[in-house]
Amino acid sequence: SRCRPQIPFKTHAAGYCSPCATATMKFTGLILLLPCLLTANARPHMDKTAFLRQQEFVNLRAWRNGATATIGSNQTEPNKDDFWYGWTTSAPDSTDYNEETTVSWMPCTVEGFFARIFCLLIASSPLILAALAEEQLTRAHLLESVALITWLGGILYLFCNVLKFRGPWDGFRPLTLVEAVYLISQILTTVGYGDITPAFPRGQVWVGLNVIVALLLYGSMVMEVVGIVQERFAKAMAQVNTDVDSTQPLKNWLPKVDNSSFVKTIAFFAFMASIGVVFWANFPGENKTWFQAVYMSIITLSTVGFGAFSATTEAGKVFGAFWMLFGVAALGALIGGFVEWMSAQKNLQSFYLFDHEQEFKSMLDACSKDGKTLSKLEFLQFAVKLTKGTDDKELAKIMERFAYLRKQDKSSTDWVRRTTLVDSEGPPL
Repeated sequence: SRCRPQIPFKTHAAGYCSPCATATMKFTGLILLLPCLLTANARPHMDKTAFLRQQEFVNLRAWRNGATATIGSNQTEPNKDDFWYGWTTSAPDSTDYNEETTVSWMPCTVEGFFARIFCLLIASSPLILAALAEEQLTRAHLLESVALITWLGGILYLFCNVLKFRGPWDGFRPLTLVEAVYLISQILTTVGYGDITPAFPRGQVWVGLNVIVALLLYGSMVMEVVGIVQERFAKAMAQVNTDVDSTQPLKNWLPKVDNSSFVKTIAFFAFMASIGVVFWANFPGENKTWFQAVYMSIITLSTVGFGAFSATTEAGKVFGAFWMLFGVAALGALIGGFVEWMSAQKNLQSFYLFDHEQEFKSMLDACSKDGKTLSKLEFLQFAVKLTKGTDDKELAKIMERFAYLRKQDKSSTDWVRRTTLVDSEGPPL
């Protein structure tokens, strides 16, 4: 019978968590998840004679209940009055499985091994992102990791043991671990080929609810990845511009268009698409032409997922799980790079349509009291407006705040005590 893995990962952490404790708990959860994954794709074995006998019994019971059945066929098609209509079915599962690659020294198939790697990659994503962000782990990271591991373990259990699916096989049955990973990747990337779907209405509702949860968790990680990339890019640019050159003007009026980042995103997306084209056109058993492989790669990585072509082999499903995950990320980078490049082009062209000379004179007039010279403080105000885009209202608000704090100190000079700034402007303790 099919194995039923349990997810014993629990936590009672509250408040702030040290990086060591949080990492230990996450690593323990992943280790506890591994034995479940090792048994998640166990298949029921039934010889043909026993299967036909059980099918005859099921057909006889269906006939007594008024359901249409064909004795000796692999499975029957349920109707609304059938006793098994709804959550699942009492009919035997289909025994139509694709062959997986076995190696004598491996405890599982090759496809099953990479499917487990995919599951561990998804489960450890919050920990990896926190490490890349170079920030201390908080309770939010821990809760996100626990929620992701719980969702992953639960959906693997449902897909591989409880829910019945229709797909490129006869009848309906639960999924193997390889097929479950393939479907999870379609859910996370919103590709949705439609080649594997729940067979019954209540199973469809459960899958729909899991899709919402998956997109919420995965969407949070995607936004975090975007923030990490932007932060690292800003740090890299700051390191490049560490040298202070007083001979250069404060502002470079002519906008610069940097094509390098857009070119890199194009190359990354083209690389991922090319990998897909080469695999789908050449891997034995996929049976796709070069044009079909190109079509499938573009439609898949664009998350359109018409479903005219999809993976047909177990190795293709495991490859597709990883390929969709990284390929869709490449598409996101390409779209972001294109939007940034187009924005730079528009700013460059609009530069010549705006009267920047009048804008510059207005800044000088607002900062100079006599209209001829600028003091050190006036030059500082002018520089902030010129380089940071601070307007007159914001500067006036800053000066009013300074005057208020000086009044609180009962100071007759232009200074404010440090303790006053700590109490008034400092972060809450």
